[in-house]
Amino acid sequence: MHKSLIALAAAAALGLGAASSAQAATQTISFSADRALGATNWSDTLGLGKFDSNLGTLTSIKFHLEGGVQGSGKAESLDAGASDVTLSLASLLTLYRPDNSTLLVANPLFTQTFALSAFDGSIDFAGTSGASTGPRSSTGSNSYTSGSASDFALFSSVGGGLIYLGLNALGSSTGSGSGNLLTQFQTAASGRVEVTYEYISAVPEPETYVMLLTGLALAGVMARRRKPRA
Repeated sequence: MHKSLIALAAAAALGLGAASSAQAATQTISFSADRALGATNWSDTLGLGKFDSNLGTLTSIKFHLEGGVQGSGKAESLDAGASDVTLSLASLLTLYRPDNSTLLVANPLFTQTFALSAFDGSIDFAGTSGASTGPRSSTGSNSYTSGSASDFALFSSVGGGLIYLGLNALGSSTGSGSGNLLTQFQTAASGRVEVTYEYISAVPEPETYVMLLTGLALAGVMARRRKPRA
């Protein structure tokens, strides 16, 4: 009986150790928010989930910003000679902390180059000296991983909750290649933000192990008392 109790206690200790290792493994949890497509320039506020500090200890926070741009661009070269004109359809998206410090920047971009002749005498963004991209779209993304204590404090709280981040999109389209160039752009942008918390999950307090082992010891005492006398 005594040997059985020792084996049982050893098995329990090994089980507790395995449970502790499993519970202490690194885990992740993610939250995301979207901003629908809208004509640039716009500013918005997105709410994302905070890390619930009851889950464990934060080790890093990864921020991911994905932006999209849609629209069209037109150009008319007024030069006296032929030139290659490049239209860049773009939007600049910036993600901010609540204190307005920059977290991430993304720059979705579409480019197209046209071989244009000398000005054909008509400003119509067509003919031999004019061009148009037609409807186009593109995406761009950027990521940043923070391990700073200030971000950990800002993005976590007991019970979780929400944190509100600023997001804006500016039109940043350009045309180049001709010294005398007229351009027109029409753009809209969208955005998606994702935050991923990496953490070490909470493990049972030492008092929990003491109580379990004490229970095993009491069971052993009771078993010895029940052992029949010779």
